[in-house]
Amino acid sequence: MTGVLVVGSGAREHAIIWGIAKSSPGVPLYAAPGNAGIENLATCLPLYSAAEVVDWARDKGRLLVVIGPEAPLAEGIADLLRQQGHVVVGPSRDAAQLESSKVFAKRFMDRYQIPTATWQVFRDRQSLWDYVIQQKTFPLVLKQSRLAQGKGVVVAADREEALQTITDWSHDPAVFADGIIVEQCLIGKEVSVHILTNGQDYVWLPLAQDYKRLTPEPHSPNTGGMGAYAPVDWLSPKERQVIDDEILRPVVKAIAEEHLLYRGILYVGLMMTVDGPKVLEFNVRLGDPETEVLIPIVDIPWVEWWWALGQGHLLETQLPPPSRAAVAVVLASEGYPKHPMTGQSINIEPVAGTLIFHAATVREQGELKAQGGRVLTVVGLGDNIDKARQQSYAQVAAITFPHSQHRRDIAANIEAN
Repeated sequence: MTGVLVVGSGAREHAIIWGIAKSSPGVPLYAAPGNAGIENLATCLPLYSAAEVVDWARDKGRLLVVIGPEAPLAEGIADLLRQQGHVVVGPSRDAAQLESSKVFAKRFMDRYQIPTATWQVFRDRQSLWDYVIQQKTFPLVLKQSRLAQGKGVVVAADREEALQTITDWSHDPAVFADGIIVEQCLIGKEVSVHILTNGQDYVWLPLAQDYKRLTPEPHSPNTGGMGAYAPVDWLSPKERQVIDDEILRPVVKAIAEEHLLYRGILYVGLMMTVDGPKVLEFNVRLGDPETEVLIPIVDIPWVEWWWALGQGHLLETQLPPPSRAAVAVVLASEGYPKHPMTGQSINIEPVAGTLIFHAATVREQGELKAQGGRVLTVVGLGDNIDKARQQSYAQVAAITFPHSQHRRDIAANIEAN
């Protein structure tokens, strides 16, 4: 192995690199393209597309490549890098359709009787409009089938909101190419389930829970995620077993039966309903901000695990239990998610017992500045969730970041969340 390349520029990728650097100091680390926080741990490369990454890696010996975001996976970057002989953590382009096409994922679940919400797909505006007009029961969930950076889902409280969503999305005719899904609104508690899988076997990571809405208001906009905590301890052993039996084992078996090359992370968003767990979505990579609370609480040699996984092996049948608790609070620019402000100067006074993972940051003449969207993920660590939460918000208070926003309820009232 000539080095480790992590593809991506967000807080997720910063956390992945932090985990590698902490457990295996001295390993040559590269990030493409990275950010102002990552540059303290790795060499940041000005590579902004899958093609540029593949071209750079061509003559670099045998690299370990960990791919963070979903978009390059959907483009087939893992296949191209494997063809060059690199060890890659990330599924093939075909397998990545579990996330890049919600229609593909829904048909996959229906084919293998994996529990999910009832659904229909529409490929033109008028038929979708007519369907919504006829509906008498709300809320209704509308989902863009294509990748939409976590912002292609609307839970419409009433007909007016559903029709407005159709109008807004119709400004881009390409939205109908893979279709818009309308599905039953599931009621319950969400949980983020991550597994490391070689496409035949799998190992659980600790359970996490994220906060997708911009604010605690039930109808505020969906985002890429405004916070998270781990581990989740409100699921009973029986419920975990049901998830294993009815969701994870059938999914991994189906991946094998479909001959999908899968060496990486599968993140299943679940709703725990009165009828049992149901799949909200598949993600073919680590979640963000879930990664920022998972990596710091799992004490394993990450390079060894990533290297084995990229070659189709799992080092153990289970991971050690979480060593601590973690709570992440995302600091986003004012105007996010639609029109985030950029260019604000940021000053950080470090607080013990915390980690700060950078996302949309840049350093200009030595000054840290926001580059838009989700900017920082502040992680508090502690013996339990309450202590970790206290640390996280103490660090948030010690950051000067004008025109920013964050949620104040992350990991509060967990049982009621």
